[in-house]
Amino acid sequence: MDWSARIGIGLKGLLLRKTRSLLSALGVVFGVAAVISMMAIGEGARREAVEQVKLLGTNNIRVKQLQLTGERQAGGERRYSRGLTQEDATVIREGIPGLLAVTPLKFVAADVRFRGRQGIAQVVGTSPEYSDVTNFRVGEGRFISELDVADAKATCVLGSEIKQELFGYREALGAAVLIGDTWFTVVGVMEPKMIREGRATAIKVRNINRDVYVPLTSALSRLPATDGRPGIDELAIRVADAERLSAVARLIPRFLSAKHRGVEDYEVMVPEELLAQAQRTQQLFNIVMGSIASISLLVGGIGIMNIMLANVSERTREIGIRRAIGATKRDILGQFLTETVLICLAGGIIGIVLGFGMAMVITLYAKWQTGFSLASVVIAFGTAASVGLAFGLYPARRAAELDPVQALRFE
Repeated sequence: MDWSARIGIGLKGLLLRKTRSLLSALGVVFGVAAVISMMAIGEGARREAVEQVKLLGTNNIRVKQLQLTGERQAGGERRYSRGLTQEDATVIREGIPGLLAVTPLKFVAADVRFRGRQGIAQVVGTSPEYSDVTNFRVGEGRFISELDVADAKATCVLGSEIKQELFGYREALGAAVLIGDTWFTVVGVMEPKMIREGRATAIKVRNINRDVYVPLTSALSRLPATDGRPGIDELAIRVADAERLSAVARLIPRFLSAKHRGVEDYEVMVPEELLAQAQRTQQLFNIVMGSIASISLLVGGIGIMNIMLANVSERTREIGIRRAIGATKRDILGQFLTETVLICLAGGIIGIVLGFGMAMVITLYAKWQTGFSLASVVIAFGTAASVGLAFGLYPARRAAELDPVQALRFE
């Protein structure tokens, strides 16, 4: 008997028992749906981490000021460590070869106002190198210049969202905005960046579209520090060669140790290393969730085996008649195995559709990024077929091994 005939007979047998066939497939449906949705969440998390690293800047290193407390704070005060300063940026720039740019950052939370409109923005005091370090470009006008920094000019560059919030579709260049209690002239507007909000991840990125950039000297002299510290908050460093990221990151504490008198009041962060760590954590998450989904498939497979054993028992006389008119053991084995695989494949198809739907619901309501790949569909579909073969083999063999004479006598 060829496969087309077996599939036809198998389909006819399943359609005669629609409710039982549907209930048999439910375990596979939910198992495959779980596999698809979990893999979509994992893929979405991976893509989100990659996007966040790109926003932090490729080939970048960040040196962040730490807020010390307790004994560590007292120890830092005894050793007269001033935290991160502009001199640290100079030491790193002049001491470590192979750096494309080093820029200091000072963050100040402040209200930004324009003609009765108000927006809450993150004011970033920085230098002209910031654009090169982060690969974040101006969309209109210009960025902060060396002259702006040297003269501590009251100039600013708006992020795209804060510009839209204050000006709408009106021209912003040349306008005066009130930041805190100081008037700043808008000289540029940054290009918009896609920022995904929602799930918290190991790599956190603020919404840079709401940043307002001012000269570092202006931020230090014209705007009050919200944290009470006179120094800078962060150094952003761009390395020429990606292969030297780890080596440069290890060199930075050696250059800063003397100026900070041995006080570890800063941390060195390499976004690419954070990405690798986040991906390792995500792989572990995927393994755990995949195992849970596999248990669902296992339970579904056991349910199918039970149903097929019941089918064999109910159809014993049918098996005897088929054997009496010439069907071989292989034909009987193929018939019942085909029915089991068809149940699992149907469940797999429904499960794939349901899994895609579940992932879309998660994206819509939980605001988690999800991502689909061909590999997840192939794995889920292949797993469903494998479950059918594995759990359908025993009932099929049992049907094939029935004695035709005894089967004909079965009532």
